[in-house]
Amino acid sequence: MNESHTQPHSRPDVQPGQQSEPRPTQPGLPADACGGGAADRGLSDDEARRLRGTLRGLPCGVIVLDRAGAVVHANARSLEILAMTLPAGVDFSVALSERFEMTDVPRLRDLEAGREVRVDDSTFWIQAGPAGACAGAGVGESVIAVTDVTPFARSLDERAMSLRFLLHDLRSPLNSISALTQLDASDPEAFERCGGMQQITALAQYVLSLGEQFIFSSVTEHLQARDFKRFDLRATLRQIISQLEVTAVYCGVALHLWLPDSAPLWVSGMRNFVARAVQNVIDNAVRASPRGEAVTVSIRQADGFAEVVVDDRAGGLPGLVDGDRLTDFEKLGKRTATGFGLGLKLAVQIVGMHGGALYAELNGQGGTMFVLRLPCLNPVAAKPHATSLVDADRALRAARGE
Repeated sequence: MNESHTQPHSRPDVQPGQQSEPRPTQPGLPADACGGGAADRGLSDDEARRLRGTLRGLPCGVIVLDRAGAVVHANARSLEILAMTLPAGVDFSVALSERFEMTDVPRLRDLEAGREVRVDDSTFWIQAGPAGACAGAGVGESVIAVTDVTPFARSLDERAMSLRFLLHDLRSPLNSISALTQLDASDPEAFERCGGMQQITALAQYVLSLGEQFIFSSVTEHLQARDFKRFDLRATLRQIISQLEVTAVYCGVALHLWLPDSAPLWVSGMRNFVARAVQNVIDNAVRASPRGEAVTVSIRQADGFAEVVVDDRAGGLPGLVDGDRLTDFEKLGKRTATGFGLGLKLAVQIVGMHGGALYAELNGQGGTMFVLRLPCLNPVAAKPHATSLVDADRALRAARGE
């Protein structure tokens, strides 16, 4: 039996973290390739050299332990990540516990499930596995993988913090909705004086907008080009209008859709997000319009862009004057406690992510015209060449054979 398998850390003169006597190696085997146990497995010089290069080149740290849990070899990356020395023969679990001041001494069976270690601003993931598949591995040896997961852990922490902020922001409108429903049951007249169902609807819309904003920010952090797919904006718009008809009827507003033809209008992007942006703009226009008025939605193609145009008669956006074009909807979300304009702010972010834009102008009909522009995949129709009346007459005569 190899000496490294017979409790190498039980010598009284070797304390955890101290260098033990160097183990003899066979000629031709680098001493730092896999430790003394590797020599008995007869690795050639080339094999040992390749193994050493592989261990050094790995982005994660690799530590080889014998069956008793003593260190056989630790590559440079593992020592760099853990910021500690791991001489051959030291008990890895004891050394790890002392280095990071753990309340316990993790054994190999504990490390097989993986363990997170946090030091200052760094986070490491330590996990053990059998070394049987590794070249030159001895019977019963284990491999410890040490990975720096600081960016991933930081992202999780930021997401958890965002969730806490979201829960805090949701508490106020949800409490208000709960109080209003209780007031409706106990004092209907007071309930109506406080805004009634309209106030509950506005608060619910605010809650939904906060959730949408959180989902959007979560998705865009990991957005890939493969997430963008081609879809028909015209068909999507038809579906959105059918979904918003109930809201329009409830608000007493007529909702009109005008399409020049039935040809598909292709755009590339995340269909659900684009639909959400268009729906937010139309929904805002419907809810802002007085009862008896109408909201008109149309679609057009111009300068390589597909444009969804939403016209209302709601009196115009606050601060918007004739001749100006509004592109910054940030301040609109701060005008009221119910978050008026948050839907427009989200729409701006979505169309911007797709290479488009959203702007608003007064439409001369007592309201606002919103235009969502998205890059269009349809080929641009060639403009016909201008023809004079003289040329047209000559062509007509030639056709008649005159």
